[in-house]
Amino acid sequence: MPTVIGLIFFAASARFFFLKDDKLFALVIFSAIFASSSVVDLNGAGIEPYYLVATAFILQSIVRGRIRIGASNSFRGKRWMISFAIIGILSAVTLPFIFAGIPVYDPHLGIDDGLFIRPPLQFTHTNLTHSLFLLVDVLVVLAASQTFRGRSVSKKAYTFTFYFLAGTVMLQFLLPLIGIEFPYSILQNHAGVSLSTVEAGDLSSRYPGTFLEPSGAGQVLGCFTAGFLAERLKFGRSLFLALAGLTAIFLIRSSGSIAAVGVTFVLLLLSFPIFRFPYYINITRLRRAVLMIGIGALVLTAIIFSPLRDSLIEMTLNKQESGSYVNRIASDAYALNLLTRTHEMGVGMGSNRPSSIITSLLSTVGVLGLVVFVLTYFKLLSNARLHDSWVRWAGLALFISMATSGPDYDAPWLWAFLAFAVRMGKLSNEELPEIDGLPDRKSNNPGHVLLFP
Repeated sequence: MPTVIGLIFFAASARFFFLKDDKLFALVIFSAIFASSSVVDLNGAGIEPYYLVATAFILQSIVRGRIRIGASNSFRGKRWMISFAIIGILSAVTLPFIFAGIPVYDPHLGIDDGLFIRPPLQFTHTNLTHSLFLLVDVLVVLAASQTFRGRSVSKKAYTFTFYFLAGTVMLQFLLPLIGIEFPYSILQNHAGVSLSTVEAGDLSSRYPGTFLEPSGAGQVLGCFTAGFLAERLKFGRSLFLALAGLTAIFLIRSSGSIAAVGVTFVLLLLSFPIFRFPYYINITRLRRAVLMIGIGALVLTAIIFSPLRDSLIEMTLNKQESGSYVNRIASDAYALNLLTRTHEMGVGMGSNRPSSIITSLLSTVGVLGLVVFVLTYFKLLSNARLHDSWVRWAGLALFISMATSGPDYDAPWLWAFLAFAVRMGKLSNEELPEIDGLPDRKSNNPGHVLLFP
């Protein structure tokens, strides 16, 4: 039977299927965050909303001739993406037979159980499902590269998705404090995965949002927040979205996303230099940077002196002392061992699941697969235009976060975001906003002043 969420997404997909604009693709973006939900009620299994909406989007593109041999949909990284799909699918249907019997971390058991239970490698339905997932992901990117009619709503859908995820996390935190139970059963109805639920929330609890666990929500919120910070620093956009993202991340207390946002912010400051040798300073950038650093320091100070402090320290600075951290390190170390035992080829996509996207790629599709994936990822991000460069920064934060705690390189949000980057690059050219460091054509403000007369 279909679930409530399944009925909602099915009705919306059917409605948008017959439109000629990009509303159905916008629904793909929104559906990608519902990792803990299923569109049908199954015993021991489930289908995420993303795959329902993505399939409808792909069918729409095929019917309209957007995905076909010889279609004019060239974009950066297309050949690398197709190459990675071929490598991944071939690895899934061949390597489990070639290296049969090697103990692996079963994706269904989880990392903690995998430390003690490592079944022998064999070809299973997981190899086929991950191959299908990757094929859907690639086709979504191809479909997103086409030209749509009407005004694009992709950026609005992207922002709305952030509001929904951050709002869900904040409600999961606030409702238990006032004695109201959050309706997890509506969002968490996927019977085929292990779900993280907070029945009685308190200041020490971590919240999964619409994902399986808090780290998944943290990765996506880190992606959003880094992009909003880049928009603020480069174009002077509002800080509200970035602050909302940081607040949600601190409620989740995901060490990977906190580190990813911090690293990205430092790289942002370095990439937009304030001083220009020997005599110039960009006043606009200086003000924005000082304001962002000051607000960040105030937020961190407020949290340190709040009841959240002990939980934040426990989940970040003291995390290396936890059993979960040890198990994750062990899974990554074993993934590298698998790489050497398989002569740098891996055990096949869907056959092993450590805790990092790097070790996941190495242990399943090998060195070649890792190199091709990294090239694919950053080539696809580079489709974002100059005044949409915040997309690249958001993508960088997502990759850094997944390098610490996100092994699923066929995850819906990762590929929906890459498709969004390609879509942003395909939008019709609009008037470029003022870029910091260049003269303002509408005023006499040159954007910088002399340090010395």
